[in-house]
Amino acid sequence: MLERRIIKYLKEWKEKDNRKPLILRGARQVGKTFIILEFGKRYFEDIIYLNMENPEHFNLFLKDVSLEEFEKIIEIKFHKKIVPQNLVFIDEIQNSPSLIRLLRFFYEDKPEIPVICAGSLFKAKIEKEGLNLPVGRVEYLYLYPLDFFEYLMAKNEDKLLEFLKNVKVGEKIPEGIHKLALKLFYEYTMIGGMPEVVNTYLNTQSIEKAKKLCSDIFTAYSEDVYKYTSLANAKYINYVIEKSPLFCGEKIKYENFAGSNFRSREIHKAFELLEKVKLLYEVKATKSTQLPLIPKLKRPKKLIFLDVGLVNYKMGIYSEYLNISDLNELYRGKISEQIVAQNLIAQHPYTEPEIFYWAKEKPASIAEVDFCLAREEILGIEVKSGISKKLKSLFIFSSEVKNSQALRIWPGEFKKEVINIGNKKVSLISIPFYLAGRILERGFLKKYK
Repeated sequence: MLERRIIKYLKEWKEKDNRKPLILRGARQVGKTFIILEFGKRYFEDIIYLNMENPEHFNLFLKDVSLEEFEKIIEIKFHKKIVPQNLVFIDEIQNSPSLIRLLRFFYEDKPEIPVICAGSLFKAKIEKEGLNLPVGRVEYLYLYPLDFFEYLMAKNEDKLLEFLKNVKVGEKIPEGIHKLALKLFYEYTMIGGMPEVVNTYLNTQSIEKAKKLCSDIFTAYSEDVYKYTSLANAKYINYVIEKSPLFCGEKIKYENFAGSNFRSREIHKAFELLEKVKLLYEVKATKSTQLPLIPKLKRPKKLIFLDVGLVNYKMGIYSEYLNISDLNELYRGKISEQIVAQNLIAQHPYTEPEIFYWAKEKPASIAEVDFCLAREEILGIEVKSGISKKLKSLFIFSSEVKNSQALRIWPGEFKKEVINIGNKKVSLISIPFYLAGRILERGFLKKYK
């Protein structure tokens, strides 16, 4: 079984005094149903499982029902009780307007009953159908493909994982551990984080079986399109699903995207929908020099696809990872931006991620930094797929952005240094790829005592 960090957050939700019905969001096939059922088995006496894609379940709630009627249906149909010891799990709830409306009454009248809902197409379907959510009466968690630390858990690399989770800025990582962690990271960058693909590869060591599963996932995504958009718009969305993995880590334009004859308007809407169903993420530009970070909406967005393994499958470069020592060897280094962004996105279990790239356009000093995030400081992140010392844009960022921290993600050593740029000293933290998932961890970037 693949252990997922989301279990920790689900347990925290269970123990809250002011618990609300929970909606777990995430793309299709990132493991939502499996993890909720596993959570239910561990922490509840029983699970009342309703799947709104199952016609038998769906037809029970065609019309609005009261809590009392809901309890009677569950007791008579499933021979189970709605009690605090039992978890109520409503899967694909976006298909049932009546149960969406019922969440309000669970919160107001039966807050002691634990209710979790899941939906792959949740936001897109809600907007398409014009449904109203019970605002303030539900809470959310977000599930993504496995990050690198979860991949290490899946491989039973417990000792290495413990070391990487506790190493601090300024602490030297032994060369042997560094090489081992980097080798496993490259393996993870080949396979990606889709749970079924990871599980199959680790059990069989078969790249062909992993590729077959990637193909099946893309087929499922294409078939899903008709559930949340019109027949007229389906061709644009399917086109973007097919082509967007080829442009991961790149800035895109909607007009004639990927060599098509499609107009900007239709492709823009397709991207918006696919972002709502979590199949991709668009990194907006910012030129802010202090908080808050304000997006520059007229600049092109940088494309990040759901999962690097799916990207590799579409690019046809799966097996090329087997003997690489440098991500710069693959797809002009763009894979490195995809995998770093994917791991940053996965560190947002409670909120939608807000990740930018920083761009300055002035004749004297044009600069662009790969990623920019707001935390205790404004983080500027340059991703270097090889051992490169060229950091001009990052140094311009550090010179102009107040309360900033410059970070380099690379295959090199873990270190903190102070570099003189003109009359200013710039603090630079170099972080190996395998620690990228810790960047947003509170206190991680502070030098240890």
